[in-house]
Amino acid sequence: MNKFFTVSPLNYIGGKARILDQVLPYFPLYIDHFVDLFCGGCNVGINTRAGHHIYNDISSQLIGLLSMFATKDPDLLIQEINHIIDRYEFSRTSDHNFAYYGGNCMKGVSEYNREKFIALRDEFNSRLEHDDYYYTLLYTLIIFGFNNQIRFNSQGDYNLPVGKRDFNKVLQNKLKKFMIALQSQETTISNFDFRHFNTDFLTENSLVYVDPPYLITGATYNENGGWTEQDEYDLLLFLDELNGRGIHFALSNVLSHKGRENLILRNWINDNNYNLNQIQMDYSNSNYQVKGKDSRTQEILVTNYNNPEEYGRQGFRIHFEPLGV
Repeated sequence: MNKFFTVSPLNYIGGKARILDQVLPYFPLYIDHFVDLFCGGCNVGINTRAGHHIYNDISSQLIGLLSMFATKDPDLLIQEINHIIDRYEFSRTSDHNFAYYGGNCMKGVSEYNREKFIALRDEFNSRLEHDDYYYTLLYTLIIFGFNNQIRFNSQGDYNLPVGKRDFNKVLQNKLKKFMIALQSQETTISNFDFRHFNTDFLTENSLVYVDPPYLITGATYNENGGWTEQDEYDLLLFLDELNGRGIHFALSNVLSHKGRENLILRNWINDNNYNLNQIQMDYSNSNYQVKGKDSRTQEILVTNYNNPEEYGRQGFRIHFEPLGV
């Protein structure tokens, strides 16, 4: 990944940090309003130039966290996180190595932090007021939680186990850089189901970027019927309506995965003659990993506007490889 990109401090499932250099060149040169409709960790939006950014997600906890990132002094937040770390006596690998805490490069500091993490998680889940301290606790949990992810159960409790890492210098720098970048943008942060998102303000110079849950994958956000065929149909109708008004959209998705094919998506692309672009994604270190060339994951970016020139908006050369459908 390009070292000049700003990377989210949230390790969101399906995040696009590793393929920004493939996605961003397909975006128009001038964007007045950029809508990140399923913003997640905001890796795409934070690296997109636009007059105004709208970050939207259905997760109220995520939106509350992003709102804090957008308004709080980064150094103050880091200081408050460190106070919580000191109170619970978590590890500090920025000061000591893994061995100091009885860990190693494989298991990290998970054993040392496990009981402390459970106590912090209990404090967070018992807190009723969703104030600034609530979100500071939440991000501290994410720091020490499994893979720095955010996940809540059906009762609204944070339910991930302890992770291997802590608030090391890399993560501190990543958090600070992200907050500075977010605060430098003119932003609106909203918490709507996409079906209720108001698009009246959009113009022909706007871009709606859509990275929804993928219908045919086994990611945790799609377990227990989290994203249904009806959701898929409703989203594609939403995009058709944007297209009918001359508003640009870019849709990230997969056409095939582990021998399954998203025929709803494929037929929709065919029927509307939208532009289909190949995205090269390495799933070797993810839950999407599959064996055998016939069952590879086929990741795509669908747009309803003509592709930019050979050199995209951020100076990357675009490799035009349209897929046959």
